[in-house]
Amino acid sequence: MSSIVNALGDLFKSLVGLVWSFFTTAGALVQKTGQFALNFATEIINLVVNFFRGLVDLAGGIVSFVLGKLATLKNNPDSRGNVLMLGVVAAAVFGFLQYQRSQGRQVTIGNKKLN
Repeated sequence: MSSIVNALGDLFKSLVGLVWSFFTTAGALVQKTGQFALNFATEIINLVVNFFRGLVDLAGGIVSFVLGKLATLKNNPDSRGNVLMLGVVAAAVFGFLQYQRSQGRQVTIGNKKLN
């Protein structure tokens, strides 16, 4: 008789353990889902912040490059290098746009006219 009582007690403990494992699994799932959503939101914010930080760094790098080359030109007129190349590229683009206008074609970027 005591073995039947022990068996029923073990069965009850197993059922309680089974139900308890369902609740702990569901709780862990809710916790992991919330953690995922929070990490996703913070990563989106970090992505936007890093994008704009990169734009600012790029603009600062270009400005420091041009100003650094201008200072070098002032101190050493023989070092024309990159500033001269930038001037040649700008003149070529300007000349191409003027050529397109003189041919009667409107200069457009996308669907916008540039006169």
